[in-house]
Order: sequence, then C-alpha cells, then structure tokens
Amino acid sequence: MRAIIRWLVVVLWMSVIFVLSSIPSLHVPLAHSYDFLLQKLGHIGEYAVLTVVLSWAFQLYTDSRIRAWLLAALAAVLYGVSDEWHQTWILGRRGSFRDVGIDALGIAASYVLAQSQTFEGLSISEKAMSRWQCPACQATRLYRSRRRGLLEWLSRLIRLAPFRCDICSHRFWRFSLRGRSALRHKGHGGE
Repeated sequence: MRAIIRWLVVVLWMSVIFVLSSIPSLHVPLAHSYDFLLQKLGHIGEYAVLTVVLSWAFQLYTDSRIRAWLLAALAAVLYGVSDEWHQTWILGRRGSFRDVGIDALGIAASYVLAQSQTFEGLSISEKAMSRWQCPACQATRLYRSRRRGLLEWLSRLIRLAPFRCDICSHRFWRFSLRGRSALRHKGHGGE
C-alpha cells in the first residue's frame, strides 16, 4: 500500500507538469524579463519537487538515500527531455534543451535542500528508535535496511526489522514498534 501511495504522488506530480506543458501560452502581463524569470523559476520548482517525490518512491527499493536520489535525478532528467519533446507538439510552445538544463538546476536544488534538512521520524515510535545506537560502533546514524530473502521478509510478521549503521555499515536487527516504520536520523536513512 505504501508503494502505491508513493508512486501515485509521483504520477500526480508528473501529470501536473504534463498539464502545464500542454497550455499553449503561459505569458503573464509583466515585462518580458520578469515573464522569462517566472517561467524558469517554475521549471526549477517543478523539477525539484519531482525529484523529491521520485526519490521518496525509489527509497522503497534501495538502502541508500544517495542511490535513490541518483535514480530520481536520472528519471527526472529523462522526464524533462520527454516534456520538452511534448512541448514541440503544442501550438505556441517550443521545446528547448536550455529548459532541460534549467530543470537540472531544480534537480540539483532538491539534493542541496534534502542534504540540509534533518529527517527524524514522523511518529513517536520513529523518534524513540532514533535514540538507538549501533551495537558495533555506538553511532546513532542508523537507517532501516532492505529485507533480503523470504526469511527476512517473514520477520515482518513478528515486527523484527533490519537496520544498518551509516558509519560502520554494521547490519543488525531490532523489534520495531510499527510494522514498516522507517528510522531516519539527521538526513540519513532509507528502506
């Protein structure tokens, strides 16, 4: 269910971008330079949000937030190229590789913003888990590790979850307070 929700958010945001690209003219009654600036800031914002929601969806499939962001960045760039191609078919619009470059600024901005934010648990149970320490090195920078194989998948039934230390990469198990709650501490983590 969680994967469906995350991918629905991605599809919804891609649909918003598609609809905005389908509008024949987006000129506002301002001077040309302001109109140009607003359109390019719109590109940056659209693709920053797209990269964030794609990264959020890809975190379901990888242990690494960086890998999830790189996959999201690649998908966002490809969507940006397809969006510019789509605009070539709209009367009054034209596709531009310059706009793909501006989209890439939004993608890069999403990474900078994500790295500067602290993502702690969204619930009381996740905040409690953020106080856990790695049994190997005592670090608190832990994240939820992906389950491997049938036996680890079945461990969900008793709410036993794998975690990994971001410092020493030690993998260990803890009972979680919620079935699929993720541990996120100081911008690190993934599922």
